[in-house]
Amino acid sequence: MLKRSLSLVAALCALSFSLVHAQDDTKPAAREAAKPQASVASKTAKFGTVKLGDGSVKLGDGSVTKALKATDLAGAKKLIGKEAAFEGTVATVYTPKGNGLLILNFDKNYRNALTAVLRSKNYAEFPDMQTLKGKHVLVTGKFEDYKGSAELVLTKPDQIKLITE
Repeated sequence: MLKRSLSLVAALCALSFSLVHAQDDTKPAAREAAKPQASVASKTAKFGTVKLGDGSVKLGDGSVTKALKATDLAGAKKLIGKEAAFEGTVATVYTPKGNGLLILNFDKNYRNALTAVLRSKNYAEFPDMQTLKGKHVLVTGKFEDYKGSAELVLTKPDQIKLITE
């Protein structure tokens, strides 16, 4: 009887082990790292140009607004959920590990200024974003909340315009 019970326990353990280690096709596959934006950047898309003048900007919805300075964090926070614009000089173009995002920072310390974020699914729509480093740009779009701060998510190249003096 003891021998039979041990055999049954061994069989159940083996079955349990094989079930636990069997491949589960319902689970998503591990994410592959995205390719760097520069390697998939559009060869034909170009950033437009704009003269900022008095700072007035026509938004995609047809409304006109004043562009915020990239350092106006309090002003941007009030605009979360709304179409708006900001202008500043791109200090760094940062891609966190895995290449899933590309972040335009407008100050060497990213906490001191707004950020514009490009997700990997939109990389190929944009020219090489590295070319923006050191450039004075106007960024338009909808401000979104990211951990209590405003950021602008980029989905189309026409959201970024090089400012000509």
